Amino acid sequence: MTWKHGARRRAVVIIAALCTAGVVLSGPLDAAAAPAAPEANVEAPRETFAPSMVNARFFPALVAAGSVLGDPYRWGGAAPGGFDCSGLVNWSFAHAGVELPRTSRALHASTTRISEDQLLPGDLVFFGSPVHHVGIYVGNALMVHSPRSGDVVRYAPIHRNGMSASSFGRIS
Repeated sequence: MTWKHGARRRAVVIIAALCTAGVVLSGPLDAAAAPAAPEANVEAPRETFAPSMVNARFFPALVAAGSVLGDPYRWGGAAPGGFDCSGLVNWSFAHAGVELPRTSRALHASTTRISEDQLLPGDLVFFGSPVHHVGIYVGNALMVHSPRSGDVVRYAPIHRNGMSASSFGRIS
């Protein structure tokens, strides 16, 4: 199925409203909306992001991030139409009523370190030392992120093409 940009966002909002109201989904959240990346054909997570699977406080952040799949990377961007990595995290978590620092390094400093086997949807995945990139963990060893200039907000493995996450953080 091909989604028009506005229709995809409306569908995600409807799904989020149903989940928030306690209706359990039987299919993946917006799985068909993940664009294929030119260098990697990563499928969307095959999970249902019902509030019971994540800290209910962060569920709206996952829904928000999923609603902008395909939006372009834009350095310093923090709104639909263009995001950098930390701008996507900030914008998404604002939908959950969570105010976070703006840069990937400040986000790293503000989270509690966790191990990879402790990851839950809504945790943050960091890259580099010093940290220079961040994504939102969505489950199944995948994250949603805004990778770099010329790319789009998309799902990607947390370990890919020789680049692996350097640390993981949980928002308190």
